[in-house]
Amino acid sequence: MKNELTDLSLLVVDDNIVNQRVVSMSLRSSIGTIDVAGNGLEAFQKYCENHYDVILMDGRMPVMDGYETTRKIRDYEKESDLDKPSLIIALTGSDTAHETAACLDAGMNACMFKPFRIHEFLEILKEFN
Repeated sequence: MKNELTDLSLLVVDDNIVNQRVVSMSLRSSIGTIDVAGNGLEAFQKYCENHYDVILMDGRMPVMDGYETTRKIRDYEKESDLDKPSLIIALTGSDTAHETAACLDAGMNACMFKPFRIHEFLEILKEFN
């Protein structure tokens, strides 16, 4: 991951447009590039076109959920022999231990719970940088 936040590329994956906007607006002055996807299939397609430094991934979405999307991204990263895999952070509405375990088992690096809190996001970035 890059040292400066303004150099980071971020993909926000959530089927709720309000959640997409909250995250995008919260980070627009800090993060260099922010793209959004409304479902997992769209996210995977965008990921294949633009390798993102960080992905904020909702768990439950139509078309393809965040768990399957994460597994596909991780498989793609292995097959493509990328230098650095994306940091994938779950952004989910369920704050149970089961949900956290499901996110980590799918290949996500960390788990955040809604509502989005910028300080928590920045702490996770520091931890993985």
